[in-house]
Amino acid sequence: MKIFNVGEKVWIASHGRQEFHDPCPVCFGKLFVTVILGNGELVETPCSYCGLGFDGPRGWTTEYRIEASARQITITGREIREDEVTEVTYYGPGGYCYSKNIVFETEAEALAESNRLCEKETREHMTRSAWIKKDKIKSFAWNAGYHLREAKSIREQIAYHERMAILCKERIPKKQKGEPHERGETYNTK
Repeated sequence: MKIFNVGEKVWIASHGRQEFHDPCPVCFGKLFVTVILGNGELVETPCSYCGLGFDGPRGWTTEYRIEASARQITITGREIREDEVTEVTYYGPGGYCYSKNIVFETEAEALAESNRLCEKETREHMTRSAWIKKDKIKSFAWNAGYHLREAKSIREQIAYHERMAILCKERIPKKQKGEPHERGETYNTK
């Protein structure tokens, strides 16, 4: 690899993340998903993939795509360290330092390296995304089960309280029905 001198113009392989909004890959922008329970019943539940950490589902996700680029700089300083391997660090405007691995003589070389780095980072990102999606799909079944269990519990509570209200009405002494109570209230028997 060529070692550049102070004052030479070189190309730096660069890449950065750009933010994009894409339709949710789970609910496809519908804000909910339908879960098929083991008994065949269909349950709609809010999408927790695009709603994770927000007040509710948004229908889209934020994705960061890595963009390759090359930029030209003039070398303002250079440091060479020789041990078992020669390490070269270049300095550019603003005091930025660059490893010899990303400094090239031509724009084409810098872009080729930048594209290689982008592909590597994109593969790593996609692997992480696949695991996250797999984990989120599992949580839909848990959410559906949780909400069905809570709904059943609330229905049972309603039935219990209605039974208790009927018992309370039955305990009112018959002679007092319709008669004013000590405080001037009347018993409602309807």
